[in-house]
Amino acid sequence: MQPVDPTQTIALIQNITHQAINPLNGVIGTLDNLIDGTIKGDRRDQRIKSARAQLEYTVSLIRNLAYFAQYGTSSIVEPKFKITKICVIPQLLIEAAQFFQEQAAHNEIRFEVKDRSNQTSVHGDPELMRQIFMNIFDNYTKYGDSNSTVEIKHWIQKRTNHLIIEFSGRGTPFSNEEDIFALGVRGKQAEEKTSAGSGLGLHICRLIIERLFKGTISASYVNAKRLACFEVRIPNAFITESQNG
Repeated sequence: MQPVDPTQTIALIQNITHQAINPLNGVIGTLDNLIDGTIKGDRRDQRIKSARAQLEYTVSLIRNLAYFAQYGTSSIVEPKFKITKICVIPQLLIEAAQFFQEQAAHNEIRFEVKDRSNQTSVHGDPELMRQIFMNIFDNYTKYGDSNSTVEIKHWIQKRTNHLIIEFSGRGTPFSNEEDIFALGVRGKQAEEKTSAGSGLGLHICRLIIERLFKGTISASYVNAKRLACFEVRIPNAFITESQNG
């Protein structure tokens, strides 16, 4: 893994700081207006939900920064997790999608997890796997087309025993030549669409998948269908029996 440019890291932290402060300021303003009675009636519920979404976004942003500090270093010590922990993929996909339910609904974007009863699994930390999915869903929430569906498929490839997770949904184009997983990188058209986005989330996905799960993540864009696609591959997958029997 290439060493991180200190100048790039400083710029990234400055960007993230602004993106954390702005929604928090918005929440403070909402609370002030709720307390003094400026916001009344149906608008109260709407503003409370909006404030919650802003807080969730900030929590996710700070969590990504913590993961970057932990796994983004050039330490010669390889990070490890307990082999006894299991990531049940459909469960974690659903939990991650629920985190962005409010924001996605506001943008008229729906997440559809296929084959929910197929308990595809890998060994690893569920919190880290959930963060991977949250970062990908966050990307679709920011850059996805309104009134669209993000479809998620997951299965185990028999030949390799690899877990394969595919995400596909209509969204802002990016060049297949761009390394959108590089630190601080966002697609050029994505930058034009919104100032939100730290250029950290997808980088964290790659760090965690490669360094801890020993897998790969890739992205492609199908111009003819306006489809933004992500594919995650992780070795040594297996099926977990449903707890519901």
